[in-house]
Amino acid sequence: MLLSDGEIREAIESGDLVIDPPSSNSNIQPVSVDLTLDNSIHVQPNAAISGISLDQETLDVAGHLEAYTREEDISGGRSFKFGPGKFVIGQPVETVGLPLHLAGRVEGRSRLARLGVGVHITAPKIDPGFYNRITLEIYNLGPWTMELTGGMRICTLLLEQLSRPAQRGYEGIFQGC
Repeated sequence: MLLSDGEIREAIESGDLVIDPPSSNSNIQPVSVDLTLDNSIHVQPNAAISGISLDQETLDVAGHLEAYTREEDISGGRSFKFGPGKFVIGQPVETVGLPLHLAGRVEGRSRLARLGVGVHITAPKIDPGFYNRITLEIYNLGPWTMELTGGMRICTLLLEQLSRPAQRGYEGIFQGC
């Protein structure tokens, strides 16, 4: 069952759901909370990189991003333009913390999707017990060059009540980074 706007507000006010910094009321939608893009993104190079092993035991995502992307500052009115077929990594400003009885899904915003911008399209699930900023995979699927700016509403977080709390929370490598 999806949480309604009133239930989202109640969960935030009680401290059960963490969204820090707190979202303004205008960011709380009927069944979701809009999250805003941070002031820096990670841009991948134009040159192709080959030989990345996807083996679960040896894959070092954080190391790969550090080695093969550059950080781009999009604060203070600066923006980043990315063309068709380009991919960037970003994060929302907000840290999200879910209790064991809530799960989340991150979805792109429809106004961006209609222009061909996909946000977090391949890994939308946020496990109960997660506490961190969510990593966003942002891809330009459209025919136009798009502009990203810090502070723009980039995605929406849907919250789902579990029929009973999870027995254990998220324990993955992105917990509390």
